[in-house]
Amino acid sequence: MKKIVIFLVTLTILFSLLLISCKKETNETALELDALISEIEKLEIESSVKDEEIKEFNILTDNLNLLLSTVYYGAAEPVEGGRDKIFTAFSIFYKDKFYLITAGHCIEYDGINYTNFKFKPNSSEIWISPELIYYENDYENNQDFAIFRHRSIRKGLIIDDLNKEPKYVLGNTNRKINIFKRFDTADEGESGSPILNSKCKLVGIVIKNNSNYTPIEIVTEAIDKLNNNF
Repeated sequence: MKKIVIFLVTLTILFSLLLISCKKETNETALELDALISEIEKLEIESSVKDEEIKEFNILTDNLNLLLSTVYYGAAEPVEGGRDKIFTAFSIFYKDKFYLITAGHCIEYDGINYTNFKFKPNSSEIWISPELIYYENDYENNQDFAIFRHRSIRKGLIIDDLNKEPKYVLGNTNRKINIFKRFDTADEGESGSPILNSKCKLVGIVIKNNSNYTPIEIVTEAIDKLNNNF
C-alpha cells in the first residue's frame, strides 16, 4: 500500500511538472507570437509610409515641368541708383484670376525702394512688366509679400486650404540656386520662391533662410480686401 501511495505521489509530481513545463512553453510561444505580430504591424506601417512617399514623389515628378513654368525670374532697379535686385516670383490662380507673387522686401528693404520690375518665367525668355498692386514688407513678422498682375499670365499654382504643411521649394533657372528642393533647405537669396505641400499645392512664400515664411493665406486675404475696395 505504501508503494502505491509513493507511486501516486511521484506520478502527481511528474504530471504537475509536465503541466508547468507546458504552461511555460505556451507562455513563451505566446510572447514570441505577440512579438511577431508587433513586428509585422511595424513593417506594414513602414510599407504604408513608403507607399505614400512614392505617391507624393510621383505627383511631383509627373508635374514638375508644369510647376516650374509658374516660377519667374524677377529683376528691379533701385529708385535712387545702385545695384539691381534679382529675386524669384511665381504665379497663382485664385478666385478665377491670376496673380504674380513675390516677397515684399524685394519691393522695399532697409530704406531702399525698387522700381522698373520685370519678370520672365522659367518656360520662356519673354520679359513682362506687370503692375504692382499691393505689398507689405513686415519681414520680422513674416508678413512679407507683393502682388502683381499682368494680362499675359494664364497659368498659376493652386492653393491648398487644408494641408498647409510646407515641404518643397521651387526656384527659377536663372538664379542657379535651386530648381527643386525640400522646404527646410531653403537658402538666402531664394526670396519669393513658392513653397508647396506634399500634394504640390501652394502654402507659402520663401522670405528667410531659417524656415520662416509668409503663409499664402495672408496674400489671399490682401487680395480679397483689394477686390472688395474696387
